[in-house]
Amino acid sequence: MIVDALSKIENTNHPGNVIDLILVALVRAAIVVAPAEVAGAPFIRSEDLGARTATQNQISALNDARLRLKLANRANDGFYSVFFLRKISKLFTWLAVRLKMTPNQVTLISFAIGLLSAYEFSKGNFWSIFIGAVLLQLSIIIDCVDGELARYTRQFSQLGAWLDAITDRIKEYLVFFALAYGAAKNGRDLWIPAIGMMLFQTFRHLSDYNFARINKIRSSHLEPIDFNLKNDGFVSIEREKKTRFEYWSKKALQFPIGERWLVISASSVIGGAAFTFTIMPILSLISIALVFRGRVVKTITWPRSRVNVNLIDDQLDSVKSKNSTNRFDWLVPSMLRLLEGAILIELAFITEIDRSVIFLLLFAILFNHYDNMYRALQGERKPIWLSVAGGFIFGRLFVIALWIWLGWSLTILVYYFSALFFVISSIQWVLSRNTKVN
Repeated sequence: MIVDALSKIENTNHPGNVIDLILVALVRAAIVVAPAEVAGAPFIRSEDLGARTATQNQISALNDARLRLKLANRANDGFYSVFFLRKISKLFTWLAVRLKMTPNQVTLISFAIGLLSAYEFSKGNFWSIFIGAVLLQLSIIIDCVDGELARYTRQFSQLGAWLDAITDRIKEYLVFFALAYGAAKNGRDLWIPAIGMMLFQTFRHLSDYNFARINKIRSSHLEPIDFNLKNDGFVSIEREKKTRFEYWSKKALQFPIGERWLVISASSVIGGAAFTFTIMPILSLISIALVFRGRVVKTITWPRSRVNVNLIDDQLDSVKSKNSTNRFDWLVPSMLRLLEGAILIELAFITEIDRSVIFLLLFAILFNHYDNMYRALQGERKPIWLSVAGGFIFGRLFVIALWIWLGWSLTILVYYFSALFFVISSIQWVLSRNTKVN
């Protein structure tokens, strides 16, 4: 597409800088052009030879390694990540570069630290919780490093993106489990809030990813126009540019992973698990109310039709509606997860089943839904035999209900679904990556 667009202006007689003409050609050909931020690198567009020479000298004097490290540091991350976590993580990134580590190795180190953090939380006493909180912060700092290292070394892969995302979810939900487990040692039953937070966060994550992808697809659907057209119109500025305070406040209110893990660490040290499972739902509800308000308003402006149908349908784990024109389809996978999780929470309320077992059962099931989503985002679908083995939503619920009616232990189902979703499904996905590469 790019070659075709540029070939049409090869002999153009339009006046202007060649870079400007290329940019106009690409944009009018409906090719997405994104700006690249080069903070810290001097640049200039000038016909003044002296100014260009001075800028060239500045560029020559730059420390390339230090500049690459700075550019690898995401400047558009969450507030806490940008102003604290990534100030520290770049030191570890520099060390990882020196040690010639790979991004996936760093991800696994972060994962191991996260597991150790959960173990400390599970002990339930103040100093163990304090150590767990510190380790959780260390884990997310190292978690920043894998992405920075990937950008520094240009080592990107679907496996790395999947591994980074999936280990984050496991760490976070194991910390919820550990906090509830530690509280249970002290006679506090916090399993329902822990299960609820895990379910709520899954609802939020899936809606975040799906809305972002659908919105991107709809926003990038543009019709090409003739390069030689004298004027292609103007875009009105609907909103004034945000101040730094407004920009970063909005970032923080989205309650991304950095802010969430900070709240988990701080609240658990200040007031224990009970305080964590009090403040986390409040902040999460405030965040989702603010975020969803904008998304609903945006969705209403879309045409009454669906785009990239397979992205959503491959996540349903249920019957597909082929004739649906629901423009809110980005929310459907989240709603189905909420339905399934709510039924298991109800079981925790009305039965005498060990609630920690219900947490682990739902944890395995939600991992399956994350797996479905990550595959769908990469244009893939879970093999049918894996989906059948998982029973789909209503099949699983029927089996769980039958299991309870027969008086059998749900622990068996926890082992089954954990082995299927955590182990077998993950191995299948990794092996499929290796097969495609070869």
